[in-house]
Amino acid sequence: MTGTGPSDDPDQGHDGVLRLEAAREAITMALYQSLSLLAVMLASPNDTDAKSGALALEVLLTGLGLLAAHHIAFRLSSRLINQGLVTPESTALLKAQLIGGLPVVLLAAIPPLLLGLAGLLVSEVLLLGIVVATGYRGVRQAVNRGRALAYLVGLTVVLAAFLAFKTSIGH
Repeated sequence: MTGTGPSDDPDQGHDGVLRLEAAREAITMALYQSLSLLAVMLASPNDTDAKSGALALEVLLTGLGLLAAHHIAFRLSSRLINQGLVTPESTALLKAQLIGGLPVVLLAAIPPLLLGLAGLLVSEVLLLGIVVATGYRGVRQAVNRGRALAYLVGLTVVLAAFLAFKTSIGH
C-alpha cells in the first residue's frame, strides 16, 4: 500500500499538491511541537516551588520560541530556493505550520496553569498522546490492525519509559 497515496498522483494539479503539502506541514509542526516540548519538559528539573503561572508561561514561551525559530528558518530557506522571494505557496505553508503548532503549544501550557506542577505530567501525557495517535493513524493506513497496534504499543512503551524515568529522578 505504500507509494499509492494521493500525494503520489502526478495529475492532481498544483492546488491539490499545495493542499497536501499544507496538511503535511500542519501535522509535522504539531508533531515537532509535541516532541520538542515533551523533550524540554523531560529535561527540565521540576521546581516544586514554582507557581502554576510561571510553569505555564515557561511552556508557552518555549513553544512560541520554537514556532518563531521554525518560522524564521522556513522563510530563509524559502527565499533561498525562490530567488529571494517568499512565494504565496510558502506563505500558505507557513500558515499551515502555525495552525498545526499553535494549538499544541496552548494545549501544553493550559494544564500547568490550572494544576501547577501536576499539570506538567498532564501536558506530557497529552503530548505523548498526540504523537502516539498520529503514529497509529499513519501506520494503520499501510498495515493491518494488529501490526498497527503493535507499533502503537512499541511507541507508547518507548515514550512512556522516558516519562517514567523523568518521574523517578525528579527531573
